[in-house]
Amino acid sequence: MRNYFAKLSKLDWVSLGSSLALILLTFVPIFWDVDTGSGWLRNAVISLAAVALTAVVTAQISLRDRASASILEVGRLSDLVESAIDRDAVHEVPARQINQVLTAMLTSSNEWYFRGGSARWQREAVLPTLAAIKDRPVKYYIQIISPFDPDLCDKYAAYRKKSRPEDPRADPQKIRLELLAFIYATSVWASRSKISPQLTLLHRFSPFRLDGNSEGFIITVADPAKNGLQTKLGNWYHASLLDEFEFEAGYATPLNLPSEASDADGANDVRQFFDELKAMNTKAMGGWKSAYSSAEWAEVFRLAGTRNVGN
Repeated sequence: MRNYFAKLSKLDWVSLGSSLALILLTFVPIFWDVDTGSGWLRNAVISLAAVALTAVVTAQISLRDRASASILEVGRLSDLVESAIDRDAVHEVPARQINQVLTAMLTSSNEWYFRGGSARWQREAVLPTLAAIKDRPVKYYIQIISPFDPDLCDKYAAYRKKSRPEDPRADPQKIRLELLAFIYATSVWASRSKISPQLTLLHRFSPFRLDGNSEGFIITVADPAKNGLQTKLGNWYHASLLDEFEFEAGYATPLNLPSEASDADGANDVRQFFDELKAMNTKAMGGWKSAYSSAEWAEVFRLAGTRNVGN
């Protein structure tokens, strides 16, 4: 009972009080001998009835307004629910599910887009998966920071160190070697498969890594504990990302790859590959000096993971 009365508004109390007063007034002539001809009782009843009616009408208007507000709120929640289940909507992907979602996208792709840092997953998963497609050409659009720009690699290493302080790979030299390994691996895989790479070197890095295809993208950051963001074809954000990727490519420097790349002789093959690459890309590689030790060239070959690819 107490909970019921606690829910009553001021208008509800006015209406209830007026109704009780009307009831009490109707009992006055029964229990007391009063002169009703004078009209005071009639006037009191009419006045109280008017008050009660006004309170009831006002309460109904207030209730209708609250109902309208509730309908609007329900509509808003409905829109949110529809957006959550809409296949074209932007979704947040939990960190632990990012690799699973990316793998599913990759295995159903006719092409692949990548913009990011050291490209480890590209070497280990993307290139072998795309190379397994034998019945058609596979476009591979790549944007990476230039390993031939020491300052840019230093800045990217500092960013990775900030995002992942315990990451041993957040080192400028290791980042350069990983990027060189990716370039070499791309050329080796492309020369022995249907992969058609379009590789451009960025002159700035973005904290956002982009992976995906024409059907959808996933955006992630360096910290593996952070959730990703997925957007699919049909959403304006996906179209904007695709436009932005192509726009950025226009300001990046294209890197022409040799049509053939050997991997039978390990570190020597890698050294020869980059000598040839430099001769083909004087603008992109500038004054880069490949003054690496045999151990460093061997590390590039190991990171590339291309020994006997296609054999």
